Amino acid sequence: MSNIGNRLADLHDVLDYCSNQQAFGKTACFTPLERICINQERGSLLSQINQDNQEGDKRHYKCPPKLESKIRFITQKVIDINLITN
Repeated sequence: MSNIGNRLADLHDVLDYCSNQQAFGKTACFTPLERICINQERGSLLSQINQDNQEGDKRHYKCPPKLESKIRFITQKVIDINLITN
């Protein structure tokens, strides 16, 4: 899988984990604004891999460093949980 594909999967996984936490009555991992930023990056990545987009139509957005640190932490948590449950 490409770097963009891996990043998309990681961003999906952290959002899914956050939603699952809330479904079980736990505190959300990300604030609504952080979730918006994550989805902005996902949209940016999707625009970059869309073959129909010209270079000028592609968006480039990256989550801020503080949020990136949180994403990496939750990504590792998801990996650890998957190792335990598999």
